[in-house]
Amino acid sequence: MGSDQRCLLALLFLWFASPLSAADPVSGGGPLNLLITYRSQPADRPAFRTYLQNEHRAQLEKLREQGVLKSYQILFNPFVSSGTWDAMTVLGFTHYSDTQRWKEIERTMPGGLTAKGLRLAKPVDTYSADLTWSGAGETASDDRASVYYVIPYEYVALGPYKKYVDAYVIPQVQGWMRKGALAGYRIFMHRFPVGPTWDALFIYQYRDLEAFGHRDEVIAEVRQPLMDDPVWKQFHDTKQSIRTETENTITESIAGSQ
Repeated sequence: MGSDQRCLLALLFLWFASPLSAADPVSGGGPLNLLITYRSQPADRPAFRTYLQNEHRAQLEKLREQGVLKSYQILFNPFVSSGTWDAMTVLGFTHYSDTQRWKEIERTMPGGLTAKGLRLAKPVDTYSADLTWSGAGETASDDRASVYYVIPYEYVALGPYKKYVDAYVIPQVQGWMRKGALAGYRIFMHRFPVGPTWDALFIYQYRDLEAFGHRDEVIAEVRQPLMDDPVWKQFHDTKQSIRTETENTITESIAGSQ
């Protein structure tokens, strides 16, 4: 065995054998994010989109002004798809105790929807999550022009998966931002991943449709020099054994306050 191979094995042993701290991957208390998905009949989609942009946005903005919400975003799928959702609301809270107010809202407004909203769509799933990784490019982007690419993943084991994100995913994402294709990213970890659901949810913000169209080219360009890193290369070769990817959703942001 050559010295390079021994070095790689030693790195991988330290990487995978290191214990996961008690605070990982959570924030030290309850989860600070709720992600709610909705389904609508095709005939109701235009009206539901308008409802989200107006009444639902106004409701969320009022909660933000009251200090209940730290941030919110409403993503809408511009295409009808049987395998994914029509819309998703991403809620951020400053303190876990603030989620109690949302629980009270849910008693009379499932998924945060009024009676009008519930006639147009139904909430499908609500996820309690932690925003474990995030970043933004150096230059501001126009949210109205951005394409939000949402990718759910399931992992085999939490510890190796977090190390995989740190060593494999983040270097690529940072490269995409340096190239100017990506305006920002958020990676959520589901706090209670039980049953048929995702363990991690990636939300990539591409600057515009043109940048998203060059996604494959930018990926290939950024990966080329990373292949010289033995740890990155090892994760690249074994990533299928670490996580599985389910159906992606290409969306647009129709309202939000970060």
